[in-house]
Amino acid sequence: MPDDTILLLLANAANRELLRDWLGHHYQTIIADGEADLHRSFQLCIVDGPALATFEAAIQARRAAAHPIFLPFLLVTTRRDVQYHTHHLWRTVDELVISPIQKVELQARIEILLRARRLALEVRRLQQAMLSSTQTWLQLAVQSAQIGLWEWDLQTNRVFFSPEWKAQIGYAADELVDSLTVWEDLLHPDDRERCLNNLYRYLHQPWPDFALEFRLRHKNGSYRWIRSQAALIYDQHGRPTHMLGAHLDLTERKQMEEEQQQLAEQLFQSQKLEAIGALTSGIAHDLNNLLVPIIGFAEMGMLEVTPDSTLYNDFDQIRAAGIRATALTRRILTFSRQQRIEMKPIHISRVIGDFVAILRRIIGERIDIQLQLASDLPPVQADVSQIEQILLNLVINARDAIEGNGTITITTAPVRVEDSDFPWPANIPPGHYIALQISDTGCGIDPAIRSRIFEPFFTTKPSGKGTGLGLATVAAIVKQHHGYIDVQSLPGQGSTFTVYLPALMDTAAVVEDVAFSKDQLFGHETVLVVEDEPAVLHLITSALRLHGYQVIEATDAQYGLGLAASHQGTIDLLITDVMLPTLTGDELYRQLRVLHPQARVLYISAYVDSEHIGSDVTPILAKPFTLQRLLQQVRAILTAAV
Repeated sequence: MPDDTILLLLANAANRELLRDWLGHHYQTIIADGEADLHRSFQLCIVDGPALATFEAAIQARRAAAHPIFLPFLLVTTRRDVQYHTHHLWRTVDELVISPIQKVELQARIEILLRARRLALEVRRLQQAMLSSTQTWLQLAVQSAQIGLWEWDLQTNRVFFSPEWKAQIGYAADELVDSLTVWEDLLHPDDRERCLNNLYRYLHQPWPDFALEFRLRHKNGSYRWIRSQAALIYDQHGRPTHMLGAHLDLTERKQMEEEQQQLAEQLFQSQKLEAIGALTSGIAHDLNNLLVPIIGFAEMGMLEVTPDSTLYNDFDQIRAAGIRATALTRRILTFSRQQRIEMKPIHISRVIGDFVAILRRIIGERIDIQLQLASDLPPVQADVSQIEQILLNLVINARDAIEGNGTITITTAPVRVEDSDFPWPANIPPGHYIALQISDTGCGIDPAIRSRIFEPFFTTKPSGKGTGLGLATVAAIVKQHHGYIDVQSLPGQGSTFTVYLPALMDTAAVVEDVAFSKDQLFGHETVLVVEDEPAVLHLITSALRLHGYQVIEATDAQYGLGLAASHQGTIDLLITDVMLPTLTGDELYRQLRVLHPQARVLYISAYVDSEHIGSDVTPILAKPFTLQRLLQQVRAILTAAV
């Protein structure tokens, strides 16, 4: 955004001038002359290796001063020095780009970091607003509630409880003796030692705002949550003589919190998820548009070099990182129920076979993935990307449970659930299912927490290592697909997650997706591509031309219609973004059909839903997509048109 300021802390003068020229059109830029410039106001700093070596301590101090606000640093380094600078990631810098710098990659990484900063600022604003709201709520509650008062004479050890104090736990004024022993006896056994220790520690060394929360036994045998606030009263010699306090009944508030994920951390996470839910559509749109060229150009690079080349592996790593970023976006969207899904008959074993190469790259070489996939399985009605999300989340979860080397086994099999004594997982009705099973040789799951593993934000991973959304997302997807999930695990013996998806036994009406080999992805037809994101437009047109298509390209709808009107031949296919600056993709296609009635259409979109086009149109190719998926869709539409 134009209001964002980028600090250029670069020892390399050529790179400094190049970046100032590239970025000056979109951002405010500051050329840093020394350490003092790190104290200026900026939203992102780009630093190179020599400058990092010189100012490392100052950069770390600047990041610490900005905490808890995220202040991103982007490192520009050479391929030769990547290994040397890797240890700086997350401690001193947040991301890196390899010199010679690619403008598209640089801008993508800058935008991702800046958007992460903006999201962190928004979350902090919401956190502060929530804290302020909570404090106001408590003040109003204290003013309106019946508060029980008590007084303790420290010299005589006599205690007075007000009638309201006794009424809070169900007793009349004359039913309880005014005695400290009565209070101790009514305390919940789990709270007694803590409360007494804190009380006597306060008497020996007082501190401001003394308060305790504990449970008191009600007359009916239940327990009420009480918050007690108290203060000491001193005589003229400074000796404490009395302790005055008030009881506030928190039971209803506690019950409400329990119903809405009681713990304070979960309450905050729920509020944060609500904020993310409000922002996800726009953020996903922008991130998906950024991820398309990252993944696509990495794949283009892989086509230009041989598999044994070092560059091939580098491109593959970029592609895998882009796919992981895609999975993260989908995870948030799925859990917030904003992910658009396209249900169709699919074969689970084929989806796994196509996706396993990506899974192997993500989990690394120390863990082996073994496949035991049944052939000739009935299809299931499912969304491919959602099934891939299940696989990704469960495999990553299995990887994290394995210390050192290990094995993850992915199995598919037909299952018939019957009314019998066989111990099927609860709540699975009889019928035909496809069982997708993922087993690992990891540490297993403690039985005490097994019932909570699908709860949102529940995680046993260290802080910063897990969001607690992985298994919750899997459960949400399985539920969307009318399926069931079961887990079997013992500490030290690994875990097995089994997903049961209803099988389509009547396959007469199932239309198989047309599968094309690499050679069949080439074509000669004329394709009009209209896309307002230049990087995405360049990627699509480059891929199509590389595969033999005649391509007409435009960055807006009106210009595209003008090109179509002046084109002498036929236009076989329109590829258009769903949302364009002046027309929707649907409106563009309707006007194009007047000029070229035979034209077909492929919609692409970075949005999470399809509200901007009719319900009777061609399925949407969601961003980000791989080149393989793009070319398969193009070929399928053109083949169907013949």
